[in-house]
This record gives sequence, structure tokens and C-alpha cells, in this order.
Amino acid sequence: MAAGLSTPSSGIEDDALFALTLERLANHWATRGVVEKTREPGYDMPFAHRICRMMLEKVGGDLAAYGAAVDDFIALSEEFVVLQMELDRTGKYKYSSYEEVRAIVYDNPELMNRRYLNGLLLSETFWTNHYKMFRYFVDDFCGGNPAHGSVLEVPAGTGIFVSEFARRNPGWRAHAIDISDSSVAFSRAVAQLNGDARVDVRKRDVFDIPDDEKYDRLICGELLEHLERPEELLAKLARLSAPGARLFVTTAVWAANIDHIYLYSSAQEVRDQLAGYFTLESELVLNVREGRGPEEPRTPINYACILSPR
Repeated sequence: MAAGLSTPSSGIEDDALFALTLERLANHWATRGVVEKTREPGYDMPFAHRICRMMLEKVGGDLAAYGAAVDDFIALSEEFVVLQMELDRTGKYKYSSYEEVRAIVYDNPELMNRRYLNGLLLSETFWTNHYKMFRYFVDDFCGGNPAHGSVLEVPAGTGIFVSEFARRNPGWRAHAIDISDSSVAFSRAVAQLNGDARVDVRKRDVFDIPDDEKYDRLICGELLEHLERPEELLAKLARLSAPGARLFVTTAVWAANIDHIYLYSSAQEVRDQLAGYFTLESELVLNVREGRGPEEPRTPINYACILSPR
């Protein structure tokens, strides 16, 4: 246990909490580089403080539990490096079956409640690409909306995206669904912590939603690569889109994770698939490895875009 992370308390100041977090990250090879990135010009320190504070409050203000959550992020970061090396060597993801991944990951509370969800929430500020995609979401998707409408996030994941949308658009009806009990509980907690955003979070499969249940905005973060046939999801999202709807969609290209199934080999492959159902309004294409361009083959990419129905 790192110094200072063993006393139950919620009275720690933001700067001290952040410093303790960096101290812990600096002690592991998989996250040591994160510390330097937080010192770069343009790093959003207030947002980093908000995410760290949210994580601390979620674990009841217990600094020991918070330290364990930081360890979960470290474990997620290490797992990515190991799985990415395996992908680069074999040319395929570890698993190819959705049912297999569901049993190993989504229906496994021990994994979901630790490195998966805790790790993903902290990644929103400590993984550069995740932070950049979140800023793109806030700047280009959360603003300029009508006073009223309905938004759906699928899957709910950590709940940070839909709750941020709800926080910035208080007149909207916000909904989120997920097949994981762990994600449903986590998202409900995050919605309450994120400005007490009003979000209806339920356990539900998107394919069980009737096609006449329409939404004005849809958020779909990193689900396409988790399915064997992502085109079926795109078709479903198109059917759930109300006239004039907009969608925020992200996916991973040649980027490994324990539950990735569908392997996109390039950003253009994603664009071509999306074009069958949506019009591309804008996109953000980010390479994971420094010194590699996002259009180079066999390089890990984070892809985000804003779409409208065709």
C-alpha cells in the first residue's frame, strides 16, 4: 500500500489525492508514463481532480479502497500491453465468441467490479486517448441541443458519458442500458456522483428494445468490437433513431482488450461499415502508439465519430 492511502477519510484535498494517485502510478511500469503526460500543456487538471474525487466518493471515502481502485487501473493498463503484444504476434484477438466473453467478463462480478469498471473510469483522465474522446463528446455532442429530448446510452459501461450529457442537458430524459449487473449498479452510482444527473439505468439488451422506441440522441461507446456481427447493432441503432437524431459512436481498431471480438484492421474499415447506415458528420482518429500514424496498418487506434441517420 502506498504511503497515505491507508487511512479511511474523505477529507483529503483534491491536489493531495491527485498527488497520491500519481505516486502509485509512477511505481508500475505500465503506468509510469502517465505521470509525464499529466504535466504536458493542456492537461485538464480540474477534470482529473473530478474523476479522482468521483472514484474516492464511490468507494465511500475510504483511501485504502481508493488505492485498490487505482491498482485496478494499473492492472487494466498492464493487461492491455500484454494482450496487444499477443495481438501483434497472432493477428487475432484472444476470444472470438460473444457468449464466451459474456461468461468470462460481463457475468463475472469479481472482474467487472474491479479492474474493468474502476479501471475504465480512471482511464477517462489517465489514458490520453480516452480523455481526448471524452472532450470531443462534451464539446461536439453535449452542446447545442434542444431544451428537451431523449438520449440513450448502450452500453452504460461506467455511466460517465450519459451522466455528463444529462448534467449538461437537464431538460432531457436520459436512459442507459447494459447486460451486466455490475455496469448497471456502477452507472447508477456514477450518475448520482456526477452532479446528481438524472439517468434511468436498467439491465436490458439493446436488441430487445422495440423498434418504435425512438431516441433523439444515442451514445454507443466501444460496443461494435465486442460483437461478432457489429452490422446488426448499427442497423438496430438506425431503427431506434428518431428523425433528426445524432449518434456518438466509438470503437477500437487493432487494439486489444479481454472482451474484444471483432477485429477492425483500419479506420477506413470502420467508416465503410458505418456508411451503410449513417452519414458521418465528424470523426476523431487517434493512434495509441507514439510515432505511428492512425492510418498505418496494424496499429492500435481509438476511433470516435458523430453520425446522423441516412
